[in-house]
Amino acid sequence: MTYKTILVPLCGSDNDPVALKGAVAVAKDYDAHLIALFVRLDPRDAVPMLGEGMSGAMVDEIMRAAESESDKHRAAARRHFDTVIAESGIELRDVPGGVEAPSAAWREAVGRVEDVVPAEGRLSDLIVCAHTSIEADTQGYTTMETALLGSARPVLLVPKDLPAEIGRTVAVAWNGKAEATRAVAAALPFLRSAERAVVLTAETSVTEAATGRRITDYLAWQGVNPELTILHPGSEPVGETVTKKAVELGADLLVMGGYGHSRMREMILGGVTRYVLNHAGLPVLMAH
Repeated sequence: MTYKTILVPLCGSDNDPVALKGAVAVAKDYDAHLIALFVRLDPRDAVPMLGEGMSGAMVDEIMRAAESESDKHRAAARRHFDTVIAESGIELRDVPGGVEAPSAAWREAVGRVEDVVPAEGRLSDLIVCAHTSIEADTQGYTTMETALLGSARPVLLVPKDLPAEIGRTVAVAWNGKAEATRAVAAALPFLRSAERAVVLTAETSVTEAATGRRITDYLAWQGVNPELTILHPGSEPVGETVTKKAVELGADLLVMGGYGHSRMREMILGGVTRYVLNHAGLPVLMAH
């Protein structure tokens, strides 16, 4: 397995160049095709449930305002794409070529982000988003959360201060759960090419140290020879313990499961996942 198609959802915010630059770095490492996706809102979806007193003129006004706002964000996203791709020197291409080289393309779709991004993501090997918080960038955070919980594909989250390389020193947060398993499987291209790999297992009431030793044995069969570090969080949150250790080790990529649970038929992120998303200062590859 390797990464050959990378999806970068854009929303016209200042985080677009962050995500694009991270995706370009990976595309160059794996000769992958980068697809920048902008989802245009269908103006009809902006109209709330019609209640008494809402006239046709009011509906038209809401739809016009929504379309104008979408056009503004689309123009900003396109500028970000054109600038980053021009600086990267990557070729623009819509169909596979006959040579192994990174390439990029622009794509637009009409619909709801929560529907379009997961559907497009399922036809990609990797989805790249920028680290952000719901307070700083509501649309960007929602897009990232939707991609992680709904696409069944790994999501690479990149910080504003991008390291010189992604994946030279890889830290794996391992607890033996299904989400962590999917994350490790998705990260194998990074792990196999890494100069150093470290498994981080936080020993808690639900995770034994032996869990970490088992994954190091598995990775050895994959051609990866990781070190093992057992962490003892104590009263400190597990996410904080893992993140601190990854940074201390000089990791330029943290691999971990992206956890969520259901509440009132909606998926919400778990505490460890939220902590890492809001505080990690290094690239994080997650899978749900």
